[in-house]
Amino acid sequence: GNLYSLQAEGPATLEMSAGKSDGDVDMTIGGPQALRIPLGHPPVVFSLPGSSDLVTKALAHLTWKPGAVKYKTFDNGEISVKVDQSVANHDVFVVYARDDCESEVNFSMLRLMMLIDALRGEAAYRITVILPSLEYARQDRRVVAGEAIPPKLWLNCMRTAGADRFLTCDLHNQAEAAFSPAGALLDELSADKYLAHFVRTSIPDFDEDDFLVCATNGGGMKFTRRMADELRTGFIMADRFRPKAGGPGEIKIIADSSSEKVKGIIIVDDMFDTCGSLAGVCEALKVYAPEARLFAIGTHGYFSGDAHVQIKKLVDTCGLEWLAVTNSIDQRGVLRRLDSINVRDRLMVVDISRLLAGAIIRVHLGESVNLSRFRGLSPSVDDPVLAEAPFVPQQQYTHILNLKEATPRAIVFN
Repeated sequence: GNLYSLQAEGPATLEMSAGKSDGDVDMTIGGPQALRIPLGHPPVVFSLPGSSDLVTKALAHLTWKPGAVKYKTFDNGEISVKVDQSVANHDVFVVYARDDCESEVNFSMLRLMMLIDALRGEAAYRITVILPSLEYARQDRRVVAGEAIPPKLWLNCMRTAGADRFLTCDLHNQAEAAFSPAGALLDELSADKYLAHFVRTSIPDFDEDDFLVCATNGGGMKFTRRMADELRTGFIMADRFRPKAGGPGEIKIIADSSSEKVKGIIIVDDMFDTCGSLAGVCEALKVYAPEARLFAIGTHGYFSGDAHVQIKKLVDTCGLEWLAVTNSIDQRGVLRRLDSINVRDRLMVVDISRLLAGAIIRVHLGESVNLSRFRGLSPSVDDPVLAEAPFVPQQQYTHILNLKEATPRAIVFN
């Protein structure tokens, strides 16, 4: 028949009800009332003041709450950073996006390192720093004796402060991935899918056979070729040369076909700063294909100095229809300057917050951000891993309530 067993003698066991709690539970005297269940390393995302817009959009994709932190600047110019929540054993993400309207870049970089140090001091499980645009990226080599290599130095400083991992987007030089400090990892994302999607949706008569993609110089060929492959268009390059020794430099268009059937040319670069190089390329392209429509796209838009004046000049003299960059750098300042000269509508901002959100959830879940199934996702395709973000626990523990001391009883095994 049936097998009977009597519970072994020993410490009293606990019976549990189905009640649950997400917060702290008062464990009063008189016996246990709740069982605390650890949930691993819950994620939390912090942002610097200039990154709030980008982080808000990324958190909307993740459906997570932002981390609580306070920033203060004293009258003598010193900085204070205070983390206002527990991050012990948490998987922490820090997003730093440049915003010249908020603070000067070197000031923001120091504030970022202070935030990393504060998080490490609160026993965070892991700190991942997300740098949509790596500062000082153009100073990536020692051209002459005595020069520093700032991006390598900065990554080492953040590693010393407590950062464990870095994510960035479209490095100026892919070799900079080797600047990652010992014991840390630097992953490079790419916005090419997002820029290509923007081109297709923003040019109504876009035709792969009638458009060309143009590299602004030999150094940017790799990124431009990726864009040409993504858009499935032809490829040309603008290169600077000197027709005679000691003479002025000129820009020459290098192409393998005639320009007669070209209806549009998309100028591609990884970043736009003063827009001086862009101006030279636009002027050369108007000579190469006078009837072609001109567009420009790039990942990072610094637009320093009189870049807004240069953009207006290109609109008036070369017929530049628009220039598009991502929000890896906040564009509030340049948009105001462009608005003051009535060409605000010529600068387009492509949102890459979903790209960053997809990378954050993958890092948290232990998935690679370098696999083609992630890097090949365009904005028009659903991200299946990102869809799991709402189900990720945001608290450190859960509790099972209403425990009571169990009494020994017979257990029947059929």
